[in-house]
Amino acid sequence: MPNWITITVDLLDTAKAAALVDALRTAALGESQSDPLPEIIGSVTARIRMEIAAGGKTVLDADATKLPPSLKSLALRMVLREGQSRLNVDSALPLGDDEKEEWRQDVRFLERIAAGDITVERSENPEAAPSVQAKTGRPRITPRVRETQDHL
Repeated sequence: MPNWITITVDLLDTAKAAALVDALRTAALGESQSDPLPEIIGSVTARIRMEIAAGGKTVLDADATKLPPSLKSLALRMVLREGQSRLNVDSALPLGDDEKEEWRQDVRFLERIAAGDITVERSENPEAAPSVQAKTGRPRITPRVRETQDHL
């Protein structure tokens, strides 16, 4: 079982050029606003963990900051796209067609995980009690057959 990983700002440099990561960290900040990437990482991590838990086949890691290593690239792409989307649309960092398609593919992949069609690797440090409830199937309601007696 591989250890689950924590997505960090330092890992973003492995997914995109450091100059882009620096731009996402510093562009369009208010006077007292800090680096937005740690918060974006937290939001993306929480979303991915919710999708995993919804599938009901994998117990999450007890550490709420950890994700399966197989989803590292997907998580990094999601963080970078979220970072880009917070910038002005007229900026020099709009998403290209390939990036938009990659985004759609990533969302579909997460939907398949949430549907339980894809499982991810188990954690070496599983939660004792689920922090996110797995989805439940639709209730199966069948009509009762009503028996009647004819009285003559």
